[in-house]
Amino acid sequence: MSETSVAVNSPSASSSELPPLARGLRLAAEVLFYVIGAYFFFHLSRYFVTGAGGPTLLAVVGVPLTICIVYLNDLRRGDLYPRLGHVAPFLIALAYCGICLYAIHYLVREFDEIRIYRLGLWNTHDLAVGVAIAALVMEYTRRRYFALFVLNILLILYTVYGYLVPGLFNHPGMSWNRVASAVSVEMSTGVFERLPQLGLTLIGSFILVLAALRAFGCIDSILLGSTRIAVRSPRLLPQAAVIGSFGVAAVSGSGAANAATTGTATIPVLIKAGFPRVTAAAVETASSLGGQLMPPLMGIAAFLMADYLGTSYFEVVARGFAPAIIFYIGVAFAVWMLAGRYYPIIA
Repeated sequence: MSETSVAVNSPSASSSELPPLARGLRLAAEVLFYVIGAYFFFHLSRYFVTGAGGPTLLAVVGVPLTICIVYLNDLRRGDLYPRLGHVAPFLIALAYCGICLYAIHYLVREFDEIRIYRLGLWNTHDLAVGVAIAALVMEYTRRRYFALFVLNILLILYTVYGYLVPGLFNHPGMSWNRVASAVSVEMSTGVFERLPQLGLTLIGSFILVLAALRAFGCIDSILLGSTRIAVRSPRLLPQAAVIGSFGVAAVSGSGAANAATTGTATIPVLIKAGFPRVTAAAVETASSLGGQLMPPLMGIAAFLMADYLGTSYFEVVARGFAPAIIFYIGVAFAVWMLAGRYYPIIA
């Protein structure tokens, strides 16, 4: 393959380097991405205002829309099956989106029938639609998180063929039909279960706030403010990572998202301050893990605690401030001690 064709097929190739057909397909993917994204935004906003249909119906609509968005996002960036060229990934993405949109239409139309009247007696059409959505989720997992995909496959095989496993972990097994229903149209489990519902409702509302904060530059302001406070003393400079992560944790709820947001700014600062690369990454990792503890989000654990304990989410949040602050004080003290170790280099 020539160097020119490699550059054209590369996901990182700019639009100007692509042939006209590829540019047109990328533009079409971009338009579809924003159209479905806008509809998803207004659908979520409508739910947050009215609560119409409840979280289960929201998941029935939101999960397929999310699948459309993630595949179209890969398509517009050139990351969807790049070895297949330009036309084939576009057609595949359209097929995926068509499956998702049909699933929304069918599952919404048959929502009460599937959830109540045909509970445990689902027909072939019900299972086919539900399994199609679960398969698209698994395919995305295979492409992005292969280890998790393999683990899911092994667990499914163990569920079906558990009678072949000797010893303590032997069990009678389940039928493929039962597994298919459990991961699809059975609303208490599978792709439409409680965790996606929590992700689309409570967590989704905070993510919308975080997106608005990012759009107005609030995240950058938090990092800039923490850096200006810390640079008053060379030994305080590494505290920028702790202070920045502390601020972002309040609107993140995710250690990984916190690290991705603040780490791009704080890790280079720590390296310039004299910290070894591994230590700088460790400081940012420890600081970002507080995103799981810091209210008001506290990660998904807080929502599960409120649900299982039968108490208000805000009562869980109110009791979460003290452990989170203690955690960050401990991290700040550890970073202070590390800064003292590297202080001659910093100074």
